[in-house]
Amino acid sequence: MKTKNLRLITILLFLLPVCIALLGAGCDDENEYSDLAEGFVVGSFIGYEDSVDGQGTENKTPRGYCILLEGSENNSMDFYTFNFPDTLFSFPDGVISSYNTYNCGPAFFPDSLKYDYKIVFKYQIVNESDEVQFTIGPCFHLGPEFLWKYYDQVIVTEIAKN
Repeated sequence: MKTKNLRLITILLFLLPVCIALLGAGCDDENEYSDLAEGFVVGSFIGYEDSVDGQGTENKTPRGYCILLEGSENNSMDFYTFNFPDTLFSFPDGVISSYNTYNCGPAFFPDSLKYDYKIVFKYQIVNESDEVQFTIGPCFHLGPEFLWKYYDQVIVTEIAKN
């Protein structure tokens, strides 16, 4: 009887770390927020929600804001968000607009204001299934189309002026 109990305890002690390791391997870090980051609000846009067939509807998205991380090698932005608090800054008249009619992209702030709206925040890249699907338009296509696919949609939290 002691031998059976000893074997059972040995097996359980062996299986416990294996179970913990397997449970830990199943954890997904994608749902965690970044460390505190610094950046700049560098543009904005309003899109139209996509319908099932990928066409825009008449329903507008919340205002999207473009964010450039401090020290980034990107020229325009690093990502965009739809949950930026509209009341954090008082943007001058004419700086915030709906879309860039020339390339179907966001309306970036003029270079003179590019680094004026500094923020500190945490962010999380949105899962594809949770992304706000949108189109920008109508546009005149006088220039190259804005390549949204190169920029991640994020959720921001703990955001403050810096």
